[in-house]
Amino acid sequence: MTAVLRLVCLLLWPGIAVAQPVEIGHVWGTTRIEARLERIVTLSYNGADNWLALGVRPMAYRVWYGGDDSGLWPWAAPMLDTVGKTESAPVQLRGEIDLEAVARLEPDLIEAMYSGLTRSQYNALSRIAPVLAPPPGAGDFGASWRSMIATFGRAVGREAKAAEVIAGVEAQFEGIRRAHPDWKEKTAVVAMPDGPLVLTRSDVRTDVVTALGFDMPEAAQRLDRGGFFYRLDRELTAPLEADVVIWLDLGGGVDAVRHHPLRATMRAPREGREIVADPDLSAALSYASALSLDYALERLVPLLEQAADGDPETRVGPSEEAGLWR
Repeated sequence: MTAVLRLVCLLLWPGIAVAQPVEIGHVWGTTRIEARLERIVTLSYNGADNWLALGVRPMAYRVWYGGDDSGLWPWAAPMLDTVGKTESAPVQLRGEIDLEAVARLEPDLIEAMYSGLTRSQYNALSRIAPVLAPPPGAGDFGASWRSMIATFGRAVGREAKAAEVIAGVEAQFEGIRRAHPDWKEKTAVVAMPDGPLVLTRSDVRTDVVTALGFDMPEAAQRLDRGGFFYRLDRELTAPLEADVVIWLDLGGGVDAVRHHPLRATMRAPREGREIVADPDLSAALSYASALSLDYALERLVPLLEQAADGDPETRVGPSEEAGLWR
């Protein structure tokens, strides 16, 4: 974890007084925040991560999948004990957005920037408390971690801290790019085993890899018809012909990769350029939050160094353990 985030984690949060009304634009208009914020409910799937990164402990958060008993993953769960701890644990919200459950919490602010929120849900929630909806121009799950942190900072009067968090994460990416200038000349594909599914440039996991310098191969880009992924016909392997192929193991393993009928014809397997992202790393990339990115980069970069070093004899540990080594 970066020094900036460690510092932020130590802040206690008894409540946040908004110095003056704040207006925040979003896809459906403008939200005005006037009151002291003591009861923040986050409906974004990665909302708890980003609020905690800012040093704010929401009173309720939405659980996406996996994690420990708190519903959070290793990069976020420990922070529940260091950020604004109160006698009662935050409420965990699971499944679809439940308007009545949110209303019972009597929130001061409802954050839903990365939640799949609909216009009708926004209208209903706005009658309960001010709502932070997706930013202008962003579709479902189109809000970046940067826009979320910046918006959260404005909403609670912590713009300086938000800027510090953003700068800290961006400095990590910049440092990695400087240390690996050759990655600008290489291609990478992020995919899921069953299908297989190729993740497009719109997907946050591909965005992480391209932010490190890699580009998607042209063959993979040509099949992008919008959305976050597309299913690849088994007889079509060109989109997977990249300098690095990253397979996401979301918990079901990668047997489908090992048994692909044309696997023997593909260069990446033959030359040892595949990476298997285990469930924790896959989740960190999927959450793509200010907290999870720190965790993801620490684990992903050494694997990219192994897979992209140009030496077919370099073993990529997780791939070998998953049975993908040639």
